[in-house]
Amino acid sequence: MTIATIGQVGLGTLGKEFVPRLKAQFGALAVHDRDPARVAEARQHGAAPAASAREVGERVDCVLLSLPDPDAVRAVLTGADGVFAGARVPRLVIDTTTSDPETARAMAALASARGAVFVEAPVSTPIHGVSGVEAARMGQATFIVGAPDEAAFQAAHAVLRPLAKHVFHVGPVGQGSAMKLVTNYVAGATRVALAEGLALAAAMGVPGARALDICRHAAAGSQTLEEFDRKYFKGDIEETSFSIDLRYKDFRLASELARQMGVPMFLNGVIVELYQMMRAQGLGGKDVNIIGPYMASLAGVDLEAGGRRA
Repeated sequence: MTIATIGQVGLGTLGKEFVPRLKAQFGALAVHDRDPARVAEARQHGAAPAASAREVGERVDCVLLSLPDPDAVRAVLTGADGVFAGARVPRLVIDTTTSDPETARAMAALASARGAVFVEAPVSTPIHGVSGVEAARMGQATFIVGAPDEAAFQAAHAVLRPLAKHVFHVGPVGQGSAMKLVTNYVAGATRVALAEGLALAAAMGVPGARALDICRHAAAGSQTLEEFDRKYFKGDIEETSFSIDLRYKDFRLASELARQMGVPMFLNGVIVELYQMMRAQGLGGKDVNIIGPYMASLAGVDLEAGGRRA
């Protein structure tokens, strides 16, 4: 399958980083997002706006999706102004959303009925201390691909190559979403454990940065630790790169998948409730790394200086 023209639907925090590289690779890029400000930003990189997802699909060979959740994927593909509603549909749809296997398989079936190919390629980051946004900006993202066959994978790989450091083909459609939920669960649970550990260290009088550095050079070093360090101790925790709401979605989808597969996930159940509590307290839009000071607050400790709060 040869892809000559491409479009993108979804220009959020992560998706907007794909725009310059796709434009450079293909020479032209049609884009749509429900937020006009995001479209205006994409236009600065030479992208051509479209009035709807349907219009994008009618204009190109391949549509790449970068959306927040499975509901958005279904709406963008199957809605009245969706990609599959057009008189002409793209030959290839690549969905980089962190979704669920059921949605991915359903969209693949609908695409096939319209003569299109659907490939899931949820995106992550392979670089220690670098967020997914930064990795995408550098063309160093990781894509976990579920595709109906090798030809579909190769067609998607050609599109993803300028965006990627790693592209893994893990099996048929559904497998990519499942594996992405596994990676997000492990990273998310690690962040919760780190937050609890730093709160315990602070309770003993060890400042957070010092405790984190010791963890880095002991058995607790991890990519998640480096990202927390850059965001909280060396960056701006108030600037949201990836929200509590989105991470809660990942944990919830992992829980649903585990039930379907008959796999116990004890920690995930507790973490889902922890994140739900944070959302109930109005923290859903905050960066995921806010979990550090949040756990310190629950423990009544000073994360930065160490010791108990007055």
